[in-house]
Amino acid sequence: MIGASGGARTWPISRTAPAKVNLILEVRGKRADGYHELRSVLAPLALSDEILARPGSRPSPEALPDAPPDRLVVRGLATGPLEENLVLHAVSLLRGATGRALPPLDLELRKAIPVAAGLGGGSSDAEAVLELAAHAWGIRVGNRRLRRLAASIGSDVPFFVLHGWGLSSGRGERLQPLPPPTGGPLGVLLFTPEIRLSTRLVFDALDRATGGAPPPDRRPLPSTAGRLAGRLRGGIPAAELAELTPTNDLWGPASELLPGLGQLRATLETLLSRPVHMSGSGPTLFVLYANPEGARRAARLVESALEGSDRFAAGATRPAVIATHTLGGS
Repeated sequence: MIGASGGARTWPISRTAPAKVNLILEVRGKRADGYHELRSVLAPLALSDEILARPGSRPSPEALPDAPPDRLVVRGLATGPLEENLVLHAVSLLRGATGRALPPLDLELRKAIPVAAGLGGGSSDAEAVLELAAHAWGIRVGNRRLRRLAASIGSDVPFFVLHGWGLSSGRGERLQPLPPPTGGPLGVLLFTPEIRLSTRLVFDALDRATGGAPPPDRRPLPSTAGRLAGRLRGGIPAAELAELTPTNDLWGPASELLPGLGQLRATLETLLSRPVHMSGSGPTLFVLYANPEGARRAARLVESALEGSDRFAAGATRPAVIATHTLGGS
């Protein structure tokens, strides 16, 4: 349902758009529609972008029928061509869904999440701007409708409608909310190489290796993501979750496409004596800690080791190192 909503506004209005990590990512096979059947436990991160909206400074869409009504400015990390940005696509989609003439918006994206890195930054931006534009226009978008709009933008976008932890399945459109671990947020140390991996190419490489079928040793077993979801519902402590065994079915094809990623992972495992995970289709690697301070201490250790070393290169320059933490919990 999309309807009217009252209330005065003070401009600009803003929304944060958090990054995510896939604690577990399983690929259960390729579907008839060309998408892959996935199961994943996802956690939102404190690392986030910010989107601001103001009334548009351009004439109304009716005055300029061939011009995009909304304007986007990006500050911080580069995101590529503006016309391809999901923020503008999401606003256009919401405008079309209302069936009403709506005024243009001036949007500002303050980008802090590494781009095309497996952290869901673009998807999170798209979901955040759906809510932001609805508020700016004074319309109500029901949760079900919001999830449908989000799913039409991309597979990762519906997760961010939860504003919390979740178990996703299908191509990402089926979601179950999950509680965060007990005992406080997890520390998360991110390592993002400068080089990027195409999600499509990673899945193509997986299909070549598996013929589109699930990994043979996965078929008779219950879903690892499902088991972790059950443990979260039962109240797993953060310190226990930090010892999670890495499970990401895209690791093989990602490390094949970017051979330096395997070297980076091995180096980090040796240096930190911790399990090293990969988020999404990569190339971001991450390490979990029982608390945020653990991640901050490890970041200082890694930054010191990076000085004068080429052991951390993954096909390009040394990786960006970001200490953050999961959202939710106390």
